[in-house]
Amino acid sequence: MKKILAMMMATTTIALCGLTACGKQEQEPKKPVYESNEIYDIGMWVGVSDNICTYDDEGKKVSSRPMTDEEFLEKYRDIAAAGITIAFPGYDVMIDGRSGYNLKALRAAREVGIKHVIGDSQVRDYLFGAKTLVDSGVQTESQVVEKVKDLIKMYTESEYSDALYGFMVRDEPSAELFEALGYAERIFKQAAPGLMFYVNLFPVIAGGAQLGGATPIKYDAYLSRWISAVKTDYISYDHYPLYGNGQTTSLEPSFLYNMDVIQTKIRDEGADRKLWTFLQSIQYGSRNRALTCKADAAFQAYSFLAYGGDGIQWFCYAAPPENDGATHFENNALVTREYEKTETYGYVSSVNHDIQALMKYYKNFTWKGVMLSSVYDDDGNFSMLEGSENLISAKNMSGITSTEDAFAGIFEDKEGREGYLVVNFTDPAKKRKNKVTLALTNATRAIVVKEGKEEVKKVDGGKLELDLDEGDGVFVIPY
Repeated sequence: MKKILAMMMATTTIALCGLTACGKQEQEPKKPVYESNEIYDIGMWVGVSDNICTYDDEGKKVSSRPMTDEEFLEKYRDIAAAGITIAFPGYDVMIDGRSGYNLKALRAAREVGIKHVIGDSQVRDYLFGAKTLVDSGVQTESQVVEKVKDLIKMYTESEYSDALYGFMVRDEPSAELFEALGYAERIFKQAAPGLMFYVNLFPVIAGGAQLGGATPIKYDAYLSRWISAVKTDYISYDHYPLYGNGQTTSLEPSFLYNMDVIQTKIRDEGADRKLWTFLQSIQYGSRNRALTCKADAAFQAYSFLAYGGDGIQWFCYAAPPENDGATHFENNALVTREYEKTETYGYVSSVNHDIQALMKYYKNFTWKGVMLSSVYDDDGNFSMLEGSENLISAKNMSGITSTEDAFAGIFEDKEGREGYLVVNFTDPAKKRKNKVTLALTNATRAIVVKEGKEEVKKVDGGKLELDLDEGDGVFVIPY
């Protein structure tokens, strides 16, 4: 009997040891929970006109027919279904929009639940001349502000005003215009607080004459002058990375550098401006290729999000005329010139929806910097960042290694927990899979979010291994 009792006690002790590993079994850590109702700003260039137009080989409009109201609204349903949250005007009304078109566009945007940036030449021209009017004594600043209020009240006081996001003012201005734009923005902010005074800047590859006008300047000076003169709460620029001629493909070497140099300027200023960019969704010119898969869109978007970007805009939603006087465009944007959906529509739509699914995590974090894992650096993006303040280690990540080029955006939530947006930084057309390893401390588990879906992975021996396909970006939250 004593023998049986001893055996039972031994068995019980073994069972308890199995449950507790004799005091050494790893306790399941408490998984952090994140929620956010914030959406990511996703816009576009070249929206939907209220006419269906045909153009000749030189880009001149040769015919058009008005859309019916139902046709127009259906095109806006397509915009919303693509995950676009901020619509822009059609090609022929992009800058010099008619009030009739603008109100119709606002009504359609409101109907489908998105916002709209509109263009009005009268508003734009008056804003550009505001500084001269005040400096010359023709009008006082308060009179100018009241005049702007009067010019925009047909929109701000309309029944569709809640769909109005802002006004198109200028695309790619030279630094010569910054003083006038700065004053115009100050007036606009008083007349229309809460609306966007929309200006998009040149990319880093622009020539000095483009940047400075009569007095060519370098890109660093261009950005510095903008930040000094114009107090928008964002900086928007365009830079397109996907090159190809049908046989070979490559990446623009300054794609990441453009993000880096602007984020550095924003950080140095300390005003917490948001960062917006345009991403490529059409074949144009002699170098920039068409999107051929979802990875082409995802690669661009996740790279920008890993740099803490706040808003992306797709260039273009609708294809412009074949020739706009400066550039040749193919008919393969998200929709054609006739507003028919293309394969690109599916690629970009899928990425847009994945991004929004990520926001319940992403919007809880603040961007801190990036860490690089340079293996081949085929296109020179990483070498262009050698002089930048890239992080060598983070608070809870001592390093990142990979079988192909990769990098991670480093983020931190309000409780000090880190998150990492890890990107397979390889040309998607080359279909390179990438095994990325994060060296982590103080973590035994990690939330890994891929294409909007959450998975919990175990951190073994302080290392988390990630298998990334082309175009992949995953958000990692160790705990």
